[in-house]
Amino acid sequence: MPKFKQAVYAALAAAPLACVSADNEPLAPSQAAPSIMPYTPAMSEPAVAEQPVIERKPVPMAPTLTETSLSPFTGKIRGKKVRLRFDADLESRIVRELDKNELVTVVGEKGNFYAVQPPSGAKAYVFRSFVLDDVVEGNRVNIRIEPDTDATIIGHFNAGERVQSTVSSKNNKWLEVAVPDHVHFYVAKDYVENIGGPEVRDRVSKRKSGVKQALESTSTFVKTEMRKPFDQIDMDRLSLQFDRIASDAAEFADVVEQVTEAQLAMQNSYLQKKIAYLEDKANREAAEEQALQIKEETLTADAAPEHKLTDKMLLWQPIEESLYLNWAAMNQDRDIQHYYDDQKTIATNLTGLLEAYTAPVKNKPGDFVVKDKDNIPVAYVYSTKINLQDSVGKRVKLKAVQRPNNNFAFPAYFVLSQE
Repeated sequence: MPKFKQAVYAALAAAPLACVSADNEPLAPSQAAPSIMPYTPAMSEPAVAEQPVIERKPVPMAPTLTETSLSPFTGKIRGKKVRLRFDADLESRIVRELDKNELVTVVGEKGNFYAVQPPSGAKAYVFRSFVLDDVVEGNRVNIRIEPDTDATIIGHFNAGERVQSTVSSKNNKWLEVAVPDHVHFYVAKDYVENIGGPEVRDRVSKRKSGVKQALESTSTFVKTEMRKPFDQIDMDRLSLQFDRIASDAAEFADVVEQVTEAQLAMQNSYLQKKIAYLEDKANREAAEEQALQIKEETLTADAAPEHKLTDKMLLWQPIEESLYLNWAAMNQDRDIQHYYDDQKTIATNLTGLLEAYTAPVKNKPGDFVVKDKDNIPVAYVYSTKINLQDSVGKRVKLKAVQRPNNNFAFPAYFVLSQE
């Protein structure tokens, strides 16, 4: 080997072998590479000049990002399910996903991320033993994102700070508190649009709060309305109220979803009441028809000839049946005999001369008229219980209950019995 090359190899071998990456630990003494003796030329050989050692410069570390304050503004989220993170890093833990058009208050920036204030209603947790009567009892008390000692720390409270808290439903050893305003979360800048100062978010939040209150009030009203009988529910009015709320909430996707759910729940309740109403009506009509049939059969078989229904008496049956059905609906569907027994308790006595009422008028309130001793009419009467035709021209004493007189001159009565 030429002597010049031997000298170069010897110089390179003498260079430090510890030129390793800054991420590696230095070797221990026992692990050090064995020394290599430099080549020493023979005495008879001319000396060769020593070559300079080439040093390797260390690779610079990436600079640590720091948050820079910005003049606060309202940011509008421009994508769906945009991730809100604990730090300005794509590997950072996700706080939650933001909906499209959701608003955030931007207060700073850190790299490619905006620093934002905690979302409305965001919750954090503090260990219960460090808070007494809503006053923090220790220094640098950890604020965590979940009620767990392994959960991420997002900030600290100091001794003497007052906090509004409630016992966590997840773990009663922890208190639930609002995330402090000094805690910031991070959103990628590409998904945030500046739409104005922080007051924009405040105005929108007030509108959203108003819409939510309207929805809550309407939901309460719906519950009250659904307690009414089916035929008294004003479904058109309820639907109109929901339509108005949905229109006002158009810019709030989460509220629109709540309105839709509430409206579907209302429609389902209404449908259930309608089914129950129709079933009850069908059962009631069947029972009434059966009771009426039994009664007619009984009257046909047992009634005296003078008590058989005449054509005139039959004309009044629909009116009496209608009155009975209204009474039954409020009296546990009791039968028609109970109805007339109840009518007897409010009946009055009519005395006078009975005459036929034959005037050719519409909606006349009776087939007969009772006149006093001066031959002046005092009442119109009709009956499906007794045949009054047999008493025309005679003085009678009737037990009767009042009926609508259809705006005629004298009161009208239904005759229950005759003495």
